[in-house]
Amino acid sequence: MNSEDNRSNQNIKADLVVIGGGGAGLAAAVAAAEKGAGRIIVLEKRGAAGGTSAMASGIFASESPTQRRQAIIANTDDLFKRVMNWSHFSVNPRIIRAFMNKSGDTIRWLEDMGPYFYCVPHSPIDNPLTWHVPKGNGAEIMQALSDRCRNLRVEIMLDAPGKEILLGPGNNVNVVVSGQEDREFTINTGAVIIATGGFGGNKEMLQKYCPKYRDNMRLSGLPNQGDGILMAMKAGGSTDGLGMLMSAGPFGGGGGLLKLGTEPNIIPVQATFIVGEPVAIWVNTKGRRFIDETASFNYYEGINALIRQPESICYALFDTGMVRMVSENGFSNVPSGYAYGEPQRSKLPPGLEEGIKEYAKKGTIKMSDSWDEIADWTKTDREVLRNTIEEYNTACDRKYDPVFGKDRTYLTPLRHPPYYAVKCGSGMLNTMGGIRINERMEVLDKNDDPIPGLYAAGVDTGGWTPDTYCAMLPGTAFGYAINSGRIAGESAYEYTS
Repeated sequence: MNSEDNRSNQNIKADLVVIGGGGAGLAAAVAAAEKGAGRIIVLEKRGAAGGTSAMASGIFASESPTQRRQAIIANTDDLFKRVMNWSHFSVNPRIIRAFMNKSGDTIRWLEDMGPYFYCVPHSPIDNPLTWHVPKGNGAEIMQALSDRCRNLRVEIMLDAPGKEILLGPGNNVNVVVSGQEDREFTINTGAVIIATGGFGGNKEMLQKYCPKYRDNMRLSGLPNQGDGILMAMKAGGSTDGLGMLMSAGPFGGGGGLLKLGTEPNIIPVQATFIVGEPVAIWVNTKGRRFIDETASFNYYEGINALIRQPESICYALFDTGMVRMVSENGFSNVPSGYAYGEPQRSKLPPGLEEGIKEYAKKGTIKMSDSWDEIADWTKTDREVLRNTIEEYNTACDRKYDPVFGKDRTYLTPLRHPPYYAVKCGSGMLNTMGGIRINERMEVLDKNDDPIPGLYAAGVDTGGWTPDTYCAMLPGTAFGYAINSGRIAGESAYEYTS
């Protein structure tokens, strides 16, 4: 519902205001409305709701109906311990526990709205399967939440950015001012939930708060500006995890898409899938390997090695032997979701080698029968690169990588020209962290006390993730957005009722 009337220069009354119409915000609005909250207004800065969540694929959950259907054992206690160990206990265990305890029922909750989930692998090392993906991916989930908002008469105001949160007597939240250009209006409310989706598009904040940020990181999420975090700080909220990034890499291939086979059985293949093949090798601008390339199974860890390299870039090197091996066996490291999955992990239709050569003609990929020409294209020292290739091929012959200990399964020498090189950088989906909260999603002040009536959810908040995103449990960010939103909505209802 797009509520456009009664805005200009008037005071509006509402029981609850949600700032942000993405995954966390819409989940919060639905949860509060289902509990019986009165008038709920969602302020969405853009011309459509959905946020970055609409661009996502699947969500994390444990002990869900989907896992029971698929006979998957995903014990919440075990997965909770896994997160705590992954983070070296740097996260808030009460927030993690509240999120995980809610997650299985949230799949039931969403399926009641229409989406039907399947647990599928995000990487070859997923165990157990916790990534829940519906046929229509995140867009389907967000459409279901939008439809549910409409049915529950939640008002979604589009093109209505939140501007400021004002505290009333007794430090209670009671007014939200929202405006754009010459039209501004005030909403008197009992509670506010902040869910504005981080600050991935705010270069000033990224440079100020994020030590892992690099100017050449490509943003794949929406360019949110950190509005909610700044409003919470101005209202007296403290921060937690401000400056963490959901970044990943190496990625390369220019975002190109190959279409293999013939209609109606086209198999889409991203050029960047080649970069993630663990048989390829990664070298920095000095021509040296810098990591075990099976790190591609978890790009969210691989990025930590990449950003240490000169210019935070590298080159993926492979040969025709690898291309033909992939054609015969499929890719080793393709997530399910979107249009990808088992077809890309199986024998491919003809055309992969020819498609890569076409990209080489366009200059996206370098192809040559000479490693010296590859060195010139990558601007690395010829002798150093030749030594790197010789050292690696010798390791492959011996089935032992003495430097990085790469799994011998993926030790295949690069001796079949033409050879290929792809320039690789890093990507960033979003920021993840900012506002300090507790397990009820209440915003905390400098004394760690809740600010009455003020809540936050999703990636605007901190305490749920360490500085390296836990892709061992894929879908954590999207899952946390939905679940924290749901908890925030229920908490805000209890406060206002």
